[in-house]
This record gives sequence, structure tokens and C-alpha cells, in this order.
Amino acid sequence: MAIKKGICKNYGECDIADTKPPVVQEADSTNFVCEECGKPLTECGKTPPPPPIKIILAAIAGLAVIGGGGAYYFLSSGDTTPQPEQITLTKSASELNVGQADTLQATVTPEEATAQLEWTSSDVNIVSVENGVVKALAEGKAQVSVQVTGAEGLTDVCTYTVTKKEKDSDEGKDGEGGGTTSTGINLGYASYQGDTKNGKPHGNGTLMFKSRHLIPGTKDSYAEAGEQVIGAFRDGEINMGTLYQKNGNRVVVKHK
Repeated sequence: MAIKKGICKNYGECDIADTKPPVVQEADSTNFVCEECGKPLTECGKTPPPPPIKIILAAIAGLAVIGGGGAYYFLSSGDTTPQPEQITLTKSASELNVGQADTLQATVTPEEATAQLEWTSSDVNIVSVENGVVKALAEGKAQVSVQVTGAEGLTDVCTYTVTKKEKDSDEGKDGEGGGTTSTGINLGYASYQGDTKNGKPHGNGTLMFKSRHLIPGTKDSYAEAGEQVIGAFRDGEINMGTLYQKNGNRVVVKHK
């Protein structure tokens, strides 16, 4: 009597073929049939037909039952990018004089998360904001907020109080070696808004370039049209500040 090994392939008609992994059965070569359904076995070593879809679905369902969240992990484990959980600004309140500027930094946690940020001002007539750069335009109070795009609730706010700069009692007139005033200056290649002294940028202010030009006070740092430098100026030249480039980069610039 010759004994052979085989697998049942009668899907839909046999309990062994339908609900269990392929089970090797031993049967007499003269009666080579499944012990469950009585139909012929496929001899081991021969390629059996692919299992039907319902067997695959049953296997996935089994993962869900056995592993708790196993099926979800199996289907979604390809996406491992962490999602933003919190966003925080460097400050919650600040005061500016008309013409001054400020830069807000936003921190998203966890650090590995990537996020696109949306900046808004509650009153664009008082303060404007673009990519975290805040400009004081008129007296009053306004809120600058930042939010993670598409994530409602992930936001933070900074309240700005803008006042008109008052001259100190010991300030003299421009051109007489006196103190600083807050005003705007047209330099031709750029416009300046902020503190001045003797008709020159002096103190905190913003230099908005109209054409490509050397940043005054630097050795070889140039700004392109549409770019701006925000920082501290002295006698018409930059002392220390940040160049905000059109491509989104920020470059520290300082006096040569």
C-alpha cells in the first residue's frame, strides 16, 4: 500500500480548504481523497490553485481578533510621519511704537512633525504680519495669531499694543545732534520706516529694498528688490539685523 501526501483544494465545499491553512493529509494512493469532503487531494509538490478572496479576508479578520489593533497596523503602518500636536509663539504680548517691527517665532511639537503655518492679524490697519514679521502701522491693539494649516485648534496668539512714540524731554531737533524720532525715509534704493536721528536710520526699524543694493554698513551683503532688513541701525547703517529673502530664508547681517 503506497501512502502519499496531499492538500485539499475543494474551496467552498470542504472545511479544511475553507477555514484552515493548507493541511497536509496522508492517504492511500488507491484512495487519495480528503478525509473531510471525500474529494481528490492535490499531491504535495504540485502547485495548488490560489486561495479565494474570502480566505484572504478571513486571514485579515483573524489578525484583528488575535492582535487587537494588529489589522490596523498592518494596513496603515506605511505612514509613520508624526502629526503636529502643539504650536507655541515666543511671546504672548508685546508693545511697539508706530513704525517699528517685530519678529515672532513659532515652535511646532513634536520636532519631527512638519506643518504649514497661517499668520493672521485681527486688525490689519494696526499691525500687519507676514511669515511672522509684524509691523506696527497705527495706534491701537491687535492680535497676531498663527495656526497649523488644516489643524483646527492648533493655534497661538500674541497681543500687540501700538503707541505713538513720544519725544523725550531731552531730545533736540534733527540736525542738531538731538535724540531719535520715528518716521519714514525714502532712500531711493529702499524705503525706511522706524527710528531716525539727523535724518538717518538710527535705532530699530525696517529697510524695504526697491532694487538690488548693498545693505548699508555691510561689506558684501546684498538685498534684492522686495526683500527687507529688520534690525538695529546706527548713523544710517545696519548694526545688527535679519535679511528676509523672497525665497523664505533668513540671513543674519551685521556691521562690517
